[in-house]
Parts: sequence; structure tokens; C-alpha cells
Amino acid sequence: MRATKQNTSIISNENLVGLYHVLKQHGDDVNAEKIIDLFEKKQKDEYTIGFTGHFSAGKSSLINALIGSDLLPKSPIPTSANIVKLTSGEGVARVFFHHEQPVEYNEPYDIDMIKDFAKDKDTIKKIEINSSQPLIPANCSIFDTPGIDAADDTDRMITESSLHLVDVLVYVMDYNHVQSEVNLMFLQSIQSMKIPFYIIINQIDKHNETELTFTSFETSVKQTFDEWGLSPEAIYYSSMKDPTVKHNQFDEIKQKIDYVSQLDLS
Repeated sequence: MRATKQNTSIISNENLVGLYHVLKQHGDDVNAEKIIDLFEKKQKDEYTIGFTGHFSAGKSSLINALIGSDLLPKSPIPTSANIVKLTSGEGVARVFFHHEQPVEYNEPYDIDMIKDFAKDKDTIKKIEINSSQPLIPANCSIFDTPGIDAADDTDRMITESSLHLVDVLVYVMDYNHVQSEVNLMFLQSIQSMKIPFYIIINQIDKHNETELTFTSFETSVKQTFDEWGLSPEAIYYSSMKDPTVKHNQFDEIKQKIDYVSQLDLS
């Protein structure tokens, strides 16, 4: 199920309500819940940028750097093990459980405790972190989803469960795993859903110019995507470890994300 700000604007609330009841009558609770998500998205007139990527590619660190605040956990293990939604406005964090009522924390909330929640995919369904600081433009949200890992289908399923709300996707790859079939097959599925996507190849501080010129590496990357029939909106290169490393395009990435997050597509 795919919907963007462009096409949800032409779907009436009545149609969404009607579709919800049809799905419930047929016992399709999963997609019925997605209709509720779409209804809430339409009511908020919200534009959503989704981030996902290869396991341990530095996705959460990249998001923290882009918004200028360490709201997301960072570690060498899969950090955001469930969907984490970031917004600015009221300054409230909400934790949604699989089998219990959600809990709410007002600022100043214990961000370290919230970060620990973000690693628990067994009991936590999703987390919403809203900051009173203007980190993210109004009517925009950022989704941090679990990393894609060939050894864990659950993380991929959690990520895919949020795609109906994503207007544009940013996929973060590890420099050493650009040609991973896990990456490429997932991006093929994203493209088949007609979700616009950007690719960020992170950790380019690992590059060794004496072993392979960066120009040759870049050519190889483009050739791989062409062979898999992938057409990203753009490809960027970054390093959070060494901001001064050559070919780091973090500033360009930030400018693009800032631009995309403020688009008015209603």
C-alpha cells in the first residue's frame, strides 16, 4: 500500500473511512490499521522522509547530524529496532507497545531512556519523539527504520510496514557493502512501489585511493545500479567519522534534505 502527499490529497476522508470498514469486514486488520495511519497523515498534511539502509551503515548517526541533535541511539548493534518518528513542535515523546497502552513523556524527557526503548522490537511497536526545538520543519516528519540485514527478516518487515507513509526514502549504504544483494533487492522493491529514493554511501573514510581511485569506485557504483535497473534521484557520499575526508558531500546532503522537507506538495 503506497500513498504520498500528492495522492492522499485527492482521497476524501469518507473514502478512507469506507475502505477501512471494508478491510475490517474482510478481516484484513493489517491494512485496516494502515488506513488509520493514512487518515492521520492526511489530517496533519504531513510530509514524511524515511531513512533506512544496510545494517551498521551509520544511518542513525547521519540523521542526528542532519537535524543537529542526538535524538537517536548510536552503537555498533542495530539501534532503531522499530520505527522511530521524529518531529518538532509540542515537545512530547510517545512510546507505543504491542500489547499495552502507549505512554507519554513531556519535555524534559529522559532521552537516554527513550533511546533504550528504540532498541526493543519485542515489546515496542513504534516511538514518536517530538522536540520543542525547531529541528524539523512544520508538517514534516522523519522516520528512522531498522537496518536491512540478511540475517534478520523481522527488521525488514518492520521497515516495510512503514512504507505506506513515506513520501521519499533515503537509503544509507556502508562503503564496503554497496554491491550487497540485500541492498540492491530492497531498492528494486522500493522502485517498483514508485517511491522516490536517494542513496547515501556512508563511511567513505574507509576509501584507500592507492588501492582504487575514487573516480573508479564511483564509476563502479553507477555501473552496479545500472545493471540492477535502479534509478535513484541522486547518489551522495558521506563520512560521519571524518567530516574533512575528501569527497564527503554531507553539506550537499543536508541542503537537499532541508529542501525536500520543506516542499509543499499539497
